[in-house]
Parts: sequence; C-alpha cells; structure tokens
Amino acid sequence: MSTRPCRVWSEPAAPGSVQAARDRLHLEGCVAEDEARLRFHRYQPTASLGRFEAACHAVREQYCAQVGIPVVRRLTGGGALYLAPAQCCLSLTLPRHWLGEGDTLTALMARLNRALARALQSLGVPARTAFPNDLEVDGRKLGSGFLAMDAESVLYQAVLLEDLDTEVLLKVLRAPREKLSSQGILSARQRFITLRDFPGDAPEMEAAKAAVSQALMKELALEPVAAPPDRWMALDQGRPPPAVNPALQEDWSDQRQDRWEAFLPTAGGVLHLRVTPDAEGRVIEQAVFAGAVHVSPADLFDSLADAITGAPMDAAEVRLIRRLRTDAGQTPGFGPDELSLLLRLALGRRSEQALGLSNWQANRLMVHRVSGNETARQILDRATVMLVPYCAKPGWCRWRHEDGCPECGACEVGEAYRLARERGLEVVTITRFEHLCEVLEQMQARGEPAYVGMCCSHFYLKRIHAFRNAGIPAVLMDISGSNCYELGQEDEAYAGRFTAEAQLDGELLEKVMVWVPKMPGKP
Repeated sequence: MSTRPCRVWSEPAAPGSVQAARDRLHLEGCVAEDEARLRFHRYQPTASLGRFEAACHAVREQYCAQVGIPVVRRLTGGGALYLAPAQCCLSLTLPRHWLGEGDTLTALMARLNRALARALQSLGVPARTAFPNDLEVDGRKLGSGFLAMDAESVLYQAVLLEDLDTEVLLKVLRAPREKLSSQGILSARQRFITLRDFPGDAPEMEAAKAAVSQALMKELALEPVAAPPDRWMALDQGRPPPAVNPALQEDWSDQRQDRWEAFLPTAGGVLHLRVTPDAEGRVIEQAVFAGAVHVSPADLFDSLADAITGAPMDAAEVRLIRRLRTDAGQTPGFGPDELSLLLRLALGRRSEQALGLSNWQANRLMVHRVSGNETARQILDRATVMLVPYCAKPGWCRWRHEDGCPECGACEVGEAYRLARERGLEVVTITRFEHLCEVLEQMQARGEPAYVGMCCSHFYLKRIHAFRNAGIPAVLMDISGSNCYELGQEDEAYAGRFTAEAQLDGELLEKVMVWVPKMPGKP
C-alpha cells in the first residue's frame, strides 16, 4: 500500500475559539491541498460542546461566564468536554477520498481509537477502547476520540488526560456520565484517570505524542512530514463557526408553556427532542433533535426535524422512519428504533397533559416504561409504592436521613406522605444510592406492579441502569432547587451526606396523585 504525506506539528496552548478556528481552516485546507494534517495542541480553559448538543444540557453557562471560561462548539459530535492546558489534544484532517467505502463513521472512529489505545499500550499504559468513543484504563476514562465526516473531508479529534482538575470539570459540565463497574457505579471523580496517575511509569508527553503519531500514520498509511510552524501557528479565529440550529443555543428550561420535551439514554449518548405543537395539540409546528452523540451527515438531525414539522401527530413517526430510510445516515449507538421511541416519548406529553398538567408540568414527568406504550395514567392506576428522596427534606429535619416522616406540615415531603397514606401506598425515603437499589430489588421480589416517585432528571439519567434492572414501571416527578448535580456534590449525595435542600413541586404532586386510586382494603 502506498503512503500519502501528512504534515505533523505541535502548538502551545491557545484560546478555545482559536483552536476551533484552526480545525475549521485545516479541514478546508486538507481538501484544497489534498494532504493530511496532524497537529498536537492544548487549550486554555474552555468548555467544548459537541456539535449536536443543546448547550443547556451540556454545560453550566452561568458558571462559565462568571469565571471567564468560554464555551466553544466543535465540529465533531459526542459529549461536552472541559479542556485545559493539562490535556493533550490532537486534530487529524484528511481528504475523504483517501478512505475506503467501509470506513463509515462508526468503523473509522473505532479504528482510530484503537490506534490510540495501541500507542498507549506500547508505552506501558493498559488503555482499551470503550464504545462509542472513550479510552479507558480499568473502567476509568483516560481520553476520548471524536469524528466528523462529510463527502469531502474527515476530522478526527482526540483528548488525552495528562492531568485533570475534577473540581472545575464538575462545575463546568452538567452531570458527567458515569458507568457501571464490577464494584458498582463509579462516582464522577473516580470516573477519570490521568497519565500522571501512573507513578514512576508515566510516559513523557513527547513520547506519547510520538507513539500516537506513529500509530495513526500506520493505521492510515500516511508518511509524516514537517509543517512550517510559523505559517500554521499564525492562523487565528477568523474562520466562521460551524452553522448549527439556533435552538441548540437556547435555554430549554425556560418554562415556556408551548413545548413538549423528552430525552432518551442510548449506547451512543443521550438524545433529546423538543416539539412545539399547534394550539390544538394535533400538528407539530416545530421540532429540534439534539444529543451528546455522533451523527453523519452533519445535517441529519435538521433533516429529521424538517420531516416531522407540519405533520399530524399520528403521522409523525411514519414520516420520521421514511426520512431515515431516505437519508441513510450514520448514528453510532442508536438507530430508527431509538429515534422513534424518542418521538413517542415527546408526543406522549399530550396524554400526560390529559392528567390536568400544563406543558411545563408534563415535561417534568419521567415516565419509566417497561413495556412499550403504557401511559402515565395506566402506570399510576397500578402504583403501590411511593419513593421520596431524602434531599427534599429540610436540612434541619431530624428525619432527613431516616426512612420516615412525622407529616408535620413544614415541607412538601409531609404532603407527599399524606397523599400516599390516604391511598394505601407504602412510602419509602431513599437515603442513598445503595438504598435505592435495595428497595427496588425488594419491590421486584414482591412483584410490585408500579410506583411513583421523585428525583431530579440528572439522577434518573445517571442511574437509569438501576431503574431498568428493576423492571418496574414508574412515574417520576422532577425536583428542583439545590440538587447535588448543580452544586457539584455528587459524591456526597451518593453516600447520603448531601446537605443542601431540593424542592418537590407540590402542585404537580397533587395533580399526579389524583390519578392513583385507593388500594382495596385500605382505610
């Protein structure tokens, strides 16, 4: 196999906007010059959004603005990153026609991530790839790879953690995803590992860069050549940012009453959909797909949104599937089934509004279905247990970390206990994550048919494995106020030591509990 030239060079840290602009320019340049380019670089503190993410789901923009951390949207998909000089980044651009037909988005990203893993293994770091795009050591994240592909060019980006300020990371990013391990779910701080965590055996960064460069050159049959540093490093942020749907920059939690929203965790990342119905709730006036995922072509989500805009509610799913077949897009880790389910979840807000809820209140329900199309009302009709989070109890309450409530009337938790007691439901205050797992396991063993509960959407997303493993349908109400994910105190909450107070929505609670019937034989 003949080799093609690839210019390889390194740059010092620069602002995120500059680095993003250089990626865009080199992506264009690799096509114009018919050459590959590999540059190693570092970012000054930056929040890097995935191309298809809604900013409000990915980063804490208010915190970033307060401390002067810019938010930049990159050309590749995947989830948000906190980038700083302690992370080594690379951007590889090359013409698309250099690759074969088998180099799909999924296949090429896997190939290049494996090449990175082999490079680190050659230096004594036992890195492995983890779908869809992470590099891990013993289940802990060491880096990530990201890919963007169009008809003419390819951009591969990767990040290696030389060091990491997890405190800042937790403040910048909204609820970094956790993964299951043999020891249970790792906390956010335990989720990461850096090259400096290998005392005595940690490879020097220059050696790591050389090994990575060699691995990528071999994988793609490239021959490294030098690039004139002054010419390349003089490039600044004069390139326009990538065109994205303006809705991805909006705050989806603005409490507007005319939108339905849904999210769905998938193997490829979390998907989001926002639908604006007409006044009668029969036709879709607008739709926005988003997610911490990879998608090709880059306008696939916009195309899917166009396909269902103007569609009657009962015809929207057919139009979505038809467009997916026409566009033949690449969506690693999810597909037509997940996108159809996401649409059904969003359109299901109409039936949830029939419970007497506003659009906003309907959006705050997390309907955990076990079998397909069961509605919130059907689940509520079978509910026998209520689960309440301890963090919703006041900090001064002596029952805060206990499973019980005196119903003193000083908080909404007492009202929840009263409403459940009137209907004969068992009520359990969940005091820590292990307690939730124990309670769900006991409920499963007893054959409980359904339950109601309260938790924040961050918790549900991060612990959804526990809810799925229980196999019990539920209607969960989102809580607000000072939750642990907003305050960066996940570890404290995980262990049951969180001290701030969340808030139950008393009005939503009453409206939902109306549909829970009194259990037979209960006074």
